[in-house]
Amino acid sequence: MSSHERQKLSRKTVILFSIFTVLVVCYELFLWFSSSIAPTSVTTSAVHFVDVGQGDCALIVSGTEAILIDAGMTAASERVVTYLQQAGVSKLTAAIATHAHEDHIGGMAAVLRKFPTKTLYLPSQTANTRAYESMLDAAEEMGTQVQVPTPGQVLQFGEDAAMTFLAPPLDSVYENLNDSSIISLFSQNGQRVLFMGDAETLAETELLATHPDLTCDVLKVGHHGSNTSSTDAFLDAAHPRLAVISCGKFNDYGHPHPKTIQKLTARGIQIHCTAEQGTYIYPMIKQEGVSAA
Repeated sequence: MSSHERQKLSRKTVILFSIFTVLVVCYELFLWFSSSIAPTSVTTSAVHFVDVGQGDCALIVSGTEAILIDAGMTAASERVVTYLQQAGVSKLTAAIATHAHEDHIGGMAAVLRKFPTKTLYLPSQTANTRAYESMLDAAEEMGTQVQVPTPGQVLQFGEDAAMTFLAPPLDSVYENLNDSSIISLFSQNGQRVLFMGDAETLAETELLATHPDLTCDVLKVGHHGSNTSSTDAFLDAAHPRLAVISCGKFNDYGHPHPKTIQKLTARGIQIHCTAEQGTYIYPMIKQEGVSAA
């Protein structure tokens, strides 16, 4: 074999190896991306705590019906829409925007435009932001009803499932927008999941005054695990078996706060943090010894 032929063969080998390497890398990235956004189990009744980075998003599926609580940042819109599609969602019985911060409602406009939604639930306290206005515009365009829920109001849906709105009081105004968060309790099959939005100490104190029985099996921890939420009194009243913290990896806020983690750990509460463990799917299956709905 001549020197020229060896050079051509060597060049061809390098090119083929480079192509193979690129294909392997692309395949690994595909597997990582798919596992980070796609549902990892199939069940007719489950709560999906969707990893949207720094933000909140939870999908409740019961039979043929679904409810979405928050939709992450605007930048997470496509991620949320893709997750819902892969979960088999074609429409929503309701969407709940817990409060007007962008890391909770940023993706809601895209969701409303993609999935026919019967009702959008909002707290009475509004915000003059692009994300908030986009959400309202999308609701109007798509004919979605907008409603401010009353504490104690119950939304029945799916397979004997119920969403009970606990707070905030109607027409309440808070200096801290986080405390205006819609707090809701989902119950099915004898299990209860408590959603706290970004509620902080004031909202937790008011909630305890009106709802001393907050017992739940799963707690969506308030304000991404910040130390301004999850007071001792509140955690003692809720005493969940599992706490889910939704936040982004290496976020600028220091979420979750070490003190919150310490409080949860000291009570023997299992912790799932989306920043470290990604999306979590909790099946609403009747279990022995769980709290009654």
